Amino acid sequence: MQINIKTPGTEEEVTALRPLFEDYLKCTYWAERVLAQAFERTLKHISSKDFVRMMTLHTINTKMHSDRLEKIFKSIGIQPEERKFDAIESLISDLDSIVDQTDIGAVRDAALIAIVQLIIHCEIATYGTLKSFAISLKEEDVVTLLEKNLEDEKNLDLKLSVIAEAYINDEAANKEI
Repeated sequence: MQINIKTPGTEEEVTALRPLFEDYLKCTYWAERVLAQAFERTLKHISSKDFVRMMTLHTINTKMHSDRLEKIFKSIGIQPEERKFDAIESLISDLDSIVDQTDIGAVRDAALIAIVQLIIHCEIATYGTLKSFAISLKEEDVVTLLEKNLEDEKNLDLKLSVIAEAYINDEAANKEI
């Protein structure tokens, strides 16, 4: 995430939380919109029906996350704007590389789950930070919307761990034998 630590159009350093919050919000908005596309691309390369089902649902949730972020922009009185989130862009590149470098099956599914979980952990950290900032800024409506996105991310992380540990990782390990 390239955080803009200077007020746009000036050489002044940001001395308030609000501009930092808005910058994180812009990066998160970019990430959700790009991730929806990346997850849709990845779906056809997954072999596990459980994993496909979860990622299909999460792709829909990711679009809802963007909608909630648009409501947040409106709530704080600014137009929705995107700023590239470098860490997410790098992880999406890793996601695409896994598809290119592995055959369809349990090993690919295990690798994709690992990268998707890295993405989710980044989103959990970002939503947690945004929520903390919103609390400090006394943006109660914003806190509620951010909490919904945060909970969606945490739930998917847990579900992915369950299927990875239940059978995908074992199937991938058995390919080694």
